[in-house]
Amino acid sequence: MKQAYLIILIAGFFSVSCEDVIDINLNDADPQLVIVGTVSNRSYEQRVTLSRTVAFDVSEPFDPVSGATVTVSDGRGQTFQFVERTPGVYVANFRGRERERYELSVQLEGQVYTAISTMPPLITADSIGTGVRTLFGEEQKFISIRYADPAGMPNYYRYLWRVNNGAMKMLYVTQDKFNDGRYVSEDLVDFDTDLVAGDSVVVRMQCIDKAAFDFWNAVQSTNPGTAAPANPPSMFGAGALGYFSAYAESEMPTEVQ
Repeated sequence: MKQAYLIILIAGFFSVSCEDVIDINLNDADPQLVIVGTVSNRSYEQRVTLSRTVAFDVSEPFDPVSGATVTVSDGRGQTFQFVERTPGVYVANFRGRERERYELSVQLEGQVYTAISTMPPLITADSIGTGVRTLFGEEQKFISIRYADPAGMPNYYRYLWRVNNGAMKMLYVTQDKFNDGRYVSEDLVDFDTDLVAGDSVVVRMQCIDKAAFDFWNAVQSTNPGTAAPANPPSMFGAGALGYFSAYAESEMPTEVQ
């Protein structure tokens, strides 16, 4: 069966626009709707993108979907109407609140797709710096952050960084299953990036809910070398792929020493 690629294009979800492209082999070659939505505590502009999956040999990876009705409702009864700014990109102006429950609704071609996400409380690191380890006889620099994990509640984290003038890139997601209530030292490493002294690094630490963690954990666990890797879990049921995440985020700049 011919494979397709799910291309999730995330652009401008942060105060400084960035692009995060994730390629995942799909088992179904038929085009499928992809919904990607976020609500952030740091940005006043929230975005939802709608697209359809495209075949591997198609030169344009983003097939936008126009004409949808997109809303986000919060737990206080407020409903925010999203406007289609460019094909497939829908925006609304409001700032996300910690501990708030948000419901995304997408109406398209007679179908309604919904997903719910609750923004966790913001947890911030109290220090950031450079560490050095030896790997296969060679020294490797990494960024280390430290923070206090709240006790008695599950916490899920997503880490991204930008090195010098590069694009913002996801590193990985973690949870506090074995670190609940502890003072955590998190070493941030990208084996495709060699840090050197003088590099400028911006780290983003996102506090996400379990559904978003499950999605990104499936993404980072996917082995591109397998013939038919599993699709990440969709938050919209069987009718659409993608995810919706209300997250609390902090940003930390540092210089590699």
